[in-house]
Amino acid sequence: MGTSISRRSFLTGAGSVAALVASAGLSGCAPKKRDTSESETTSVASSESSWLGSAPTIDKSSITDVLSCEVLVVGCGTSGNFAACSAAEHGANVIAIEKGGRGAGVRGTIGAIGTKWQIANGTNIKATDICHDIERYSASAVNSRLTNLWASQSAETVEWYGDLNIAAGRDFVICSDNDLSAEEQSGYYRHWATGHAVVQDGKTMEDDTVINAYAVKKGVDFHYFTKMVELVKENDRVTGIIAQDENRNYIQINASKGVIVCTGGYAHNQDMLSTLQPDTMQIFSYNSGLPNAQGDGIRACIWAGSDFDATHTSMLFDRCPLGPNQVAGKDMTQGMFWMGSQPWLKVNLAGERFADESTPYDFILHASSKQPDHTYCTIYDSNYEQYVYQFKTQGCSRMFPFENGAPVSAMTLDVVKGINAQLLEKGILQQADTIEELGQKLNIPPDKFAETVKHYNQLVASGTDTDFGKESFRLSPVDKPPYFGIRQTGYLLCTMDGVPINEDMNALDPDGNPIKGLYVCGNDSGSFFSHSYPDLVPGLACGRSATFGRRAGRIAASM
Repeated sequence: MGTSISRRSFLTGAGSVAALVASAGLSGCAPKKRDTSESETTSVASSESSWLGSAPTIDKSSITDVLSCEVLVVGCGTSGNFAACSAAEHGANVIAIEKGGRGAGVRGTIGAIGTKWQIANGTNIKATDICHDIERYSASAVNSRLTNLWASQSAETVEWYGDLNIAAGRDFVICSDNDLSAEEQSGYYRHWATGHAVVQDGKTMEDDTVINAYAVKKGVDFHYFTKMVELVKENDRVTGIIAQDENRNYIQINASKGVIVCTGGYAHNQDMLSTLQPDTMQIFSYNSGLPNAQGDGIRACIWAGSDFDATHTSMLFDRCPLGPNQVAGKDMTQGMFWMGSQPWLKVNLAGERFADESTPYDFILHASSKQPDHTYCTIYDSNYEQYVYQFKTQGCSRMFPFENGAPVSAMTLDVVKGINAQLLEKGILQQADTIEELGQKLNIPPDKFAETVKHYNQLVASGTDTDFGKESFRLSPVDKPPYFGIRQTGYLLCTMDGVPINEDMNALDPDGNPIKGLYVCGNDSGSFFSHSYPDLVPGLACGRSATFGRRAGRIAASM
């Protein structure tokens, strides 16, 4: 999570912003007057301005074309596809624009409760139980009505999507373990069997071909290489946008019923990340966010009068490898260490264990923020394969099929073993015949490290982790050479803070009032996540985006 800077401050004048920024230790980040030279006509934030910048000033005479529709969808990822289809199904004339040459696709795992596939599988999840658990991740710093809205409407959305793919010749499955024991649902690691996936030829799929083809069939008019520049607002209502087409010509698109903004957050906007989430920047070294996630939608909504979440949060995964001389917080692009999410022994750079390793993915990253250089080492031995099955991890860290036969949604164990071999060859993953030698290769104190491993093995033998309380079935000894170790940090997938919304998906202003004609979904929307991502609710982010996108399309079309 990042620095708390409320959007209300931006609406009280530049002086108040400067004071707030200075008090937060972020001098020089206050909004400045925008350079309106030709080279800056589409820039929202330059190296000399803050992340927000100022709304662009566009000469109306430079607009070369005007298009009209009833519902306009900005961004063609998960939310945008579902929104466009829904609006078209409800009779609206729909235009959908995308900054790139194609949409971002639909994520591989989509989360829901109460679907017909869950019922057939014997999976029964009580809405109040899962909603309470989701909200614990955020310390309830969310709009609980939205959590419950996902729980009540996600089944309809996912069934619609599943049936659409089945009609196209694909399979649709729930990724579920229904035989988890009380111990396997204890501690930090409480899992919910919410993940659903499209399967073709025995593999899970992550694309948008089926839903996109359906949208076209329903009459959605797609415009690619078209970037929103600003929202058009008349009086108190958003009535369309000004955009640039692939030739950088300005066009205006009017939308009589509503504009749905879902451009994917700001994972690849360095100004926004470094200003709003300086603490997050210290615990990841690889940014796997979508390149087009530049914060365009969030900034446009703020310029049009919307609020912005006060707490800034990203989705992080504990799978970024570091070399033996590297530390967290610096950009690395040397692949993935997918086994990082397994509950192996993890030690800091002093060679000491520092936390329960059996946690949701970003917990160990937040714990590492209190350790030297925000960096830790993952340690395992040559029996690792049997322990991978013993650990029975869930979500995308799982590397073997689920109890109901559903394939994993990400990496199989065989693929991961190949990845590890490459890391070993590159000198990133370390291998040694003794613990002391492994400590030397990882550049951590060998004696202290050996002492830590010895003590940990004693805990494993006793069956009780008296230090941090890790479940007994997730304790694995480090006693069969050769031994393996790797320095680690996190990787960032997406940002999760955005424009606060109500149950009708309307953007809210700083006083909590809905902005007419403006709907926000996906990673541009706020109010749903805070502090941490509930990744033991597999597919929750995608499920939220799909469910709320579908709802936004229906509501906008009915205006």
